[in-house]
Amino acid sequence: MSRSVFTQTLKEQRRGLIGWSIGLAVVPMMYLPSYQSLRDQGSLDIAQNTMYEAMGLSDFASATGYLNATVFSLMGLLLMVIFAVTFATRSVTQEENGMLDLLLAQPIDRKSLLAQRFAALAVQIAVVTSVLTLSVLAGANSGGLDIAAGHIVAASAGLGLLAMLIGAITLLLGAATGKRPLTLGFAALVAVAGYLANNLGGMFDGGEWLRRLSPFYYANGHSPLVNGADLGHLAVLVLLAAVVVAAALAVFDRRDLAV
Repeated sequence: MSRSVFTQTLKEQRRGLIGWSIGLAVVPMMYLPSYQSLRDQGSLDIAQNTMYEAMGLSDFASATGYLNATVFSLMGLLLMVIFAVTFATRSVTQEENGMLDLLLAQPIDRKSLLAQRFAALAVQIAVVTSVLTLSVLAGANSGGLDIAAGHIVAASAGLGLLAMLIGAITLLLGAATGKRPLTLGFAALVAVAGYLANNLGGMFDGGEWLRRLSPFYYANGHSPLVNGADLGHLAVLVLLAAVVVAAALAVFDRRDLAV
C-alpha cells in the first residue's frame, strides 16, 4: 500500500467528514443566537412546561438549561452519536464490497488494521467535536448566553468522549458480526438504551444506580455547563473506550472472514 490504513481511511472519508462538520457547525447557530429574544418574549417559560420538561430537561429558560437541552442533550448529541456509529460501521464491516479482504491481503495484520481504523475514527471525532465547540462558543456569544467558555469546552469534551465510546462499541459489534445491518441495529439499540437509562433514572427516586450504568451519565450527568469538567467522569469514558477497543481487537483477530 502506498500509504497507511490510517491515512487512507482519512482520505477516503474526508468528504463525509467535511459534510458532518458543516452540519454540526450549523446546529448551534440554529438555536443559540435567538436565545435572548426568546427569553424576553417568555417563549422559553412556555416550552419548559411542555415538551422539554416531559423529556427530563429542566430549567429550559436559563442559559445553561437552554444550551444543554438544544445542543448537548438533543440535536448535537443525536448527530454526534449518529456520526460515530456511521463512521465506525464503515471501518469494520466491508466484506460486502471486498474492501476488507483487499486490505487484509496487504502486509498488515488484523489488529494493526483495526487499531489504525479506530485511530482515524478518533481523529474524525476530535475534528467534529472541535467544530461543534467553536460553533457553540460563537452562538452563545451571539445569543447572549452568559456561560463560561471553559464550561462549554468541558461539555463538548464529554460529548466527544461519549461519541468515541459509542464508536468503539460499534467497532466491537462490527468486529463480531461483520454485517453492516446487524452492526447498525445493535449499535443503535445500545445508544437508545443508554440514553433512556440516563434520562429515566433521573425521573424517579432511587434511580441513580440506573443512570450510572449509562455512558451518557458520565458525559453530561455532572452538568458540566454549570459545574465545569468532572475529570473522574471523563476518565471513565476513556477507560471504557480502551477496554472496548481491546475487546474489538481480540474478536476481530479471531473472526473468520471467509466468504
